[in-house]
Amino acid sequence: MHVSSTVTRFVAAVVLLAVIGVGAWRISAIGPGDQADTEVRVAVRPLADGRTEVAVQQRHADRDGDGWSERLLPDARFLPADAEPGRWLVSSPVSLSGDEAETEPLKIALIQTVGGTAHERRNSFKLAIRQINEAGGVFGRPVIGVIADINFDTDFAVAVARRLVEEEGVDAFVGPNTSAASLAVIEAVIEPLGTPTISPSATAPALSQARDRDFFFRAVPSDSALGPVLAQLARERGHGNLGLIYRDDAWGRGLFDSFREAWDGVLNAAALAVDTESCEDQLRQAAADGAQALVLFTFRNGSTLCVSQAVELELFDRFMFGDTDQSRALIRSLGPEILAGMIGTAAADNPDNPSARFWERTYTKAWGAPEHKSLTYVRAVYDAAIALALAAQSAQSTDGAAIRDHLRSIADGEGPAFGPSQLADALHAAEHGEPFDYVGVESSLAWDDHGDITRFTIGVWQFDADGQIEITRRIAYDLGN
Repeated sequence: MHVSSTVTRFVAAVVLLAVIGVGAWRISAIGPGDQADTEVRVAVRPLADGRTEVAVQQRHADRDGDGWSERLLPDARFLPADAEPGRWLVSSPVSLSGDEAETEPLKIALIQTVGGTAHERRNSFKLAIRQINEAGGVFGRPVIGVIADINFDTDFAVAVARRLVEEEGVDAFVGPNTSAASLAVIEAVIEPLGTPTISPSATAPALSQARDRDFFFRAVPSDSALGPVLAQLARERGHGNLGLIYRDDAWGRGLFDSFREAWDGVLNAAALAVDTESCEDQLRQAAADGAQALVLFTFRNGSTLCVSQAVELELFDRFMFGDTDQSRALIRSLGPEILAGMIGTAAADNPDNPSARFWERTYTKAWGAPEHKSLTYVRAVYDAAIALALAAQSAQSTDGAAIRDHLRSIADGEGPAFGPSQLADALHAAEHGEPFDYVGVESSLAWDDHGDITRFTIGVWQFDADGQIEITRRIAYDLGN
């Protein structure tokens, strides 16, 4: 950035002094039980593009050469173009000490399965880490982001999570993204090791009651809200008799239970094994009493299999879906002639939320427009990473319990509201213990005692004849009132 002429003349004078000789100051550095003097000096140099770079050095008596340390450069160190003459400007802080007591950088890991929107989720995580660091970082230091891919084997997910904490020194998790993996990792890693965790997509109601010592949070609503919405949609479409097939895991069983409790018509349901190669038995069971439509709570491969077999066997031609099938890949596999007009439910963003619009702009600028249009859990990855950084900044610690204990304070409705475009302000308020209310991209990030969000939006989505997905309705929830 270029500076005004008055400021430039002032900087030139400083640069001249720096060229003639760099002044040094002696300050008192007090450690536990001792007191010692430390000399520091400021080094300044002009750059070819007109900017000025300023660094700080510390003298070490036992260092070879002239005794001065490497020049320490803050992340934000250039005078802005609109700087006012006479106004003091400060950079982001730099650490002058190699003291062993210095807080280590915050390290956050994204744990996720591959496939679906995994590429977009990675990019969203990287975007969050980048913007945190551009806003000054946490403890004045860059946050370190780690990405760990897992599969649907829960033992493997546990092994990966344990390695991240015990060998790589990860302080907090974004993920796991599936409910089954989350339950396993809570029991084996998150609870015993005290690792604060926010999942962007694990929605099983059972997670609300998991024994996690309050270390597990979610950035999306539980399926206890999704099931009743889908049941209401079925009634609105005139259905009183339904078949239902659900994936036989924590997520599928949880969503099925939520739907069943809200449904007051005829229902024939069947569980589908995770690694099944045929849905025929489950389809015949679901259609036994003349069901008018089939509800599917499966992942995309399972839904592709079940829908294609249902059509082939002439058992169903009307379908309703859970959140995981909000994917253009499904309609590309089966064709709009089968799926056009079919509906489902999923967590959705609020179109009036400026945080969501900011995320869309910055994501597109960084990575290009995302291939997938179902971005619910992609945005929630970003929210989870930002929330963990703000909580650590509030705690001024990487200690798991300290981060956990500050998570609810970042979006408790107190103080000024900050979105991602004001992330530097939010980090500043967090550092100084000032109240603030962070407005997430996907949801409010206001959590109840179980780590579930209380303010969110459920979207009704539909496949159209062009193979696209559109959200036809949004339903706002505020469980805190």
